[in-house]
Amino acid sequence: MGRDRFGYVAFGDDALYAFGALFSGLRLLHYCPGAKITVLTDRPAIFRRYPIDVIELTAERMTEMSFGNRYLFGIKAAGVIDILRRCERLFFMDADMYPTGDISTCFSDISPSLSIMRKCEGKPKPAYRTLEEKGCLLGTRRLTGSEPMWNSGVLGVHNANIPALTDAYHTMEQMIGLVRAHTPEQFCIGIALSEGGRTIRRHRLPIRNYNTRGRKLFARRRIEAFFEANGHLGAEQQIKQAAAYRVWRAPLDLLRQRDIWHF
Repeated sequence: MGRDRFGYVAFGDDALYAFGALFSGLRLLHYCPGAKITVLTDRPAIFRRYPIDVIELTAERMTEMSFGNRYLFGIKAAGVIDILRRCERLFFMDADMYPTGDISTCFSDISPSLSIMRKCEGKPKPAYRTLEEKGCLLGTRRLTGSEPMWNSGVLGVHNANIPALTDAYHTMEQMIGLVRAHTPEQFCIGIALSEGGRTIRRHRLPIRNYNTRGRKLFARRRIEAFFEANGHLGAEQQIKQAAAYRVWRAPLDLLRQRDIWHF
């Protein structure tokens, strides 16, 4: 088992998740040479030419991880646990997150008592208020629905916290049908990593994202164009090209998207 590892989970009908994770991984290999990267994915062939370890997601395993296809974000939560079993400290990023500089210092902030997440979003949506009357438990803690919501687009965690993440995962299943939102995964993880004397710190690393409608539309076109133009090159050449390649929007790009409300 290696000490430090970066991780991604990429699955689903939209290939952008797999190619987004690959593009992010290529940039990561440029800024952090020698980085150990694992991707849990249902499209393993996309990654086989690269210095990236792959855990294949079968349809059966995805059904199991998502509680019988009732909550797809359960695949992400269970996938983080799977990758964390292969290292001591894991720094996970969603497929739409990508580094713009050296982020290898992330591991110095990860310990059994300290985790990293993207940011604290404050109190969750009103949909969570029903939890207090439903007797929903995370470990031995009775949830009220007013606990702080941490964004899990970035997650740095020590493998000593696998039991806490497992408690969070089982609580997600309890919440199916109780909370009409897609965020129980990050809600439960944030609580679990804040219990028992543990704390969470917001990351302040050079990482960007394309997780809004306008950014995603632009990034999709750019990432597709990148692999169309560079996919035939060797891994080392693609790593170099990815580091110089822009997937964020310049002012002119924003002007061209002025008809899109959600930027």
